[in-house]
Amino acid sequence: MNVLQYIKQNFESFTDREKSIAEYLLSNKKSIISMSAKEIGDVTNTSAPTVVRFSKKIGFDSLNEMKLQLSLNLQSDEDNADFEYLHSDLSTKNIIRGVKSSIDSIMNQTVGVLKEEELEKAIDILNKANNVYIFSVGNSSLVAMDFYYKLSRINKRCIAHNDTHLQMTASALMEKGDVAIAISYSGETKEVLKCVENAKKDGVPVIAITKSSISNTLADLSDIVLRVPFVEKSLREGAMSSRISQLAVIDMLFLGMARTNLKVVEEKLRVTRKAIEEFKVK
Repeated sequence: MNVLQYIKQNFESFTDREKSIAEYLLSNKKSIISMSAKEIGDVTNTSAPTVVRFSKKIGFDSLNEMKLQLSLNLQSDEDNADFEYLHSDLSTKNIIRGVKSSIDSIMNQTVGVLKEEELEKAIDILNKANNVYIFSVGNSSLVAMDFYYKLSRINKRCIAHNDTHLQMTASALMEKGDVAIAISYSGETKEVLKCVENAKKDGVPVIAITKSSISNTLADLSDIVLRVPFVEKSLREGAMSSRISQLAVIDMLFLGMARTNLKVVEEKLRVTRKAIEEFKVK
């Protein structure tokens, strides 16, 4: 997690006192590493408890944990490492280097915000599910289809529609023993939220794949939240980064499911591959 980036992106979600702390952190990113909660509270006209609560609000267990992460961010100079696709010299060489740099950066950030215990719970509940329903719209639907194809190849019953009306219809038919996966980077996609509401009415657990932010409706509604980095860039760049991080989470879920019965999964993958081999040009 890039602490300063996260603070900037969630600034409007803070209270006035929290904004005072946020502004000081953004302006004095290096000096606060050696400061105590009381010292930060004094210079921001707040208090030590408010500083500690602020640290917890942005996802840390303590002020020291937040300062440690900030120190790591500054050492790696993440603030200046991003490649701006639409505002750079787009020579072929720079495109290749830039895409690699962006993928490396977004993967490091994804690992930084993803909680291992949440991933473990998601894998466990997916393995036990009778049916897996996936709800998504737009760019996230590409991620949904990738997971649908993976689950289909190992004979895990999965329902995923591109049509949002069909998604809402399917969400009304879920039963106990099923699980819903809701994929929305913003966490505010109305169609996805409606499907999640239907799932909750029927007592179906919901796994969300969504951005890491303080204000996120989908995260608030879900039982398990797999967070991806909140990347604030131009429209196309943001879509590229969110897709990469969401696909990485999907791969983690699939491998986690496969490990429980690796031999059976390998056999199913072999059989499904063989089923289409005759259609390949030899």
